[in-house]
Amino acid sequence: MGDTRRNRTWIVLLGVLVLGLATAGTASAWLTNPATPVAREVRDLFFKAVWITMFFFVLAEAILLVAVIRFRARPGVAPAKFHENLKLEIVWTAIPALAMVALAGPTFQTLRYMETVPKSDLTVEIIGHQWFWEYRYPGHNVVFANEPLVIPAGKIVAADLTSIDVIHSWFVPEFGVKVDANPGRVNHTWFQVDKAGTYTGQCAELCGVLHGDMMITVNVLSPEDFERWLEQKKRGA
Repeated sequence: MGDTRRNRTWIVLLGVLVLGLATAGTASAWLTNPATPVAREVRDLFFKAVWITMFFFVLAEAILLVAVIRFRARPGVAPAKFHENLKLEIVWTAIPALAMVALAGPTFQTLRYMETVPKSDLTVEIIGHQWFWEYRYPGHNVVFANEPLVIPAGKIVAADLTSIDVIHSWFVPEFGVKVDANPGRVNHTWFQVDKAGTYTGQCAELCGVLHGDMMITVNVLSPEDFERWLEQKKRGA
């Protein structure tokens, strides 16, 4: 029985480690290499939240450490008789609450910035299927699937997302964009990629047995190369 418990413990720890590494990899993509204004806005908000909450975390852990060392059980020392301190409880509740209020303003500002689609240079329709992505370029007679999305660098791209079956989620970490594709509904987002290159992501909503195969690749070309690519796609439509 003991061996079984130890094995389960190691399995859980290994799972937590793998999940932590995967999360760290995703975080590093948009923390160290934000490719759009939205990603930079989200990163700045993240660091504001980290520094504010870090202060309270360090303070709480310091108080806990002092309490553990100073008030530990010792022979001949009677335990404390009190069990509450209303003034202290009000203070340590009010201060973090004020910190959250201070963060609320930048948070709502960032959300509004993310969700307000500006006048775009290009519109693409992104349609989730089990288990691939379909891309359409309205007005250009270009439709394809199971290929990288291609967009021009430096241009504002508006994306309309939906699904024909179950809920999917279009997630490219370096864009700072993660938007659900819901059947029967169209969600909107936008991105403006700084420079040409290849960016990757994945469906972030568990959508079936081949969910792990719903990879996302975005090829960002110079405006001139994009126009040439678009003309070739039109001829092959």
